[in-house]
Amino acid sequence: MRPFLWALAALVPAWACEVPTEIDDVADPRAEIEREVSSTSIPSVSAIVVNAESVVWRGSYGSADAGRPADERTFYDVASVSKLVVVTAVMQLVEQGLLDLEADVNDYLPFPVAHPAHPGVPVTVRHLLTHTSGLSWPNTDADVPGYYTAYPLDGSPPLGAWLPEFIVPEGAHYAPGVWRSSAPGEQEHYSNIGVSLLAHLVEVVAQTDFNTYARERIFAPLQMSSTSFAYADLDMAHAARPYGSGGWAPFTRGRGYPSGDLKTTPEDFSHLLMAYLREGEYRGRRILQPSTVRRILSVENPASGLCLIWAFTLGGWYGHSGGKGGVAAYAEISWPTSGTPPSTPATASTRWCAGSRGKRGSSTPSQPPHQLGQVLDDHDARGRIEADHGEGPTVRGDVVVYVGRSRGHISHGEERLP
Repeated sequence: MRPFLWALAALVPAWACEVPTEIDDVADPRAEIEREVSSTSIPSVSAIVVNAESVVWRGSYGSADAGRPADERTFYDVASVSKLVVVTAVMQLVEQGLLDLEADVNDYLPFPVAHPAHPGVPVTVRHLLTHTSGLSWPNTDADVPGYYTAYPLDGSPPLGAWLPEFIVPEGAHYAPGVWRSSAPGEQEHYSNIGVSLLAHLVEVVAQTDFNTYARERIFAPLQMSSTSFAYADLDMAHAARPYGSGGWAPFTRGRGYPSGDLKTTPEDFSHLLMAYLREGEYRGRRILQPSTVRRILSVENPASGLCLIWAFTLGGWYGHSGGKGGVAAYAEISWPTSGTPPSTPATASTRWCAGSRGKRGSSTPSQPPHQLGQVLDDHDARGRIEADHGEGPTVRGDVVVYVGRSRGHISHGEERLP
């Protein structure tokens, strides 16, 4: 049995960022979550623990919107955790022979994509999946003006309409900052715009928009009925409203929505992670072949732990985090592995965070004893509550704070690939 833990929060306010160093074991995670929600003014947190077969534990805390408590039906924007859907879609098409990981993306796209400083080095599908295409994050809207424009509800333009305008040097919105100095395949640079380009590859090859593809090929077979990239598909009575420095914020979607604007519930998203735990299958419906799941979770860069979009991290965990104004999230599973990257230290079992004022917890060496996984949703902090399962569905926890990450993502730096 390989359980995973999921947690979501609408916001950890920016002022609640200090991380004390004292250690405190947590015997009752529900009480600890409620304490964190209260003491740090987190609007809401939702969490679920499952194994490969069923739900083990769940909880919802705080308010999803003014005067409306969060519950198991509450859906959240999970920011960059959305990218796990993109890699799943891409690899489905690779399985079908419709995409080739080593192919130049220009073999598929209707507009040219080439690094201006390295035009002779093709950008491949694998480069985009490993953040090595040379495309930038971009870190802020100042780097690439207009990229992070927020549109009301589902009002963002189609991917094919804006991508060439930003990526191609002749484009109306092109800025030199969209490309880094390194050649494709040379260095790892986390890239939202690169993952948006991946999603458009899916659109071109599958001949449908990305949300429709995901809904029909991933969400429907996984019974994720409360999941979509579009608010129009969901019941807004159950939406967790973003919460920013000015209070409750409007519902928006960015132009690169596949890389950071999925809306889902903890239970819905657990179906996707359970499918990964079961090597591509959920309740008799297969979305990926076992060999494809293993390929996705194979480490590409031992220096950072990056796989195909997924990141291998402390203690045998594979996951992805997400954070932006008003929301944050984390998804993670523990996956059996024959060996860990030599630069990756062994650590504890499952973690999730209810707030930035968590206390550092103890960790145990080697692999977690019960193959756990997780999802986190916070904003500025990067802590978690650990969970461990013994004979029954009891949960114990302590808070573990990750350090050395920027907004929770692995490796935004200049690591050269081996």
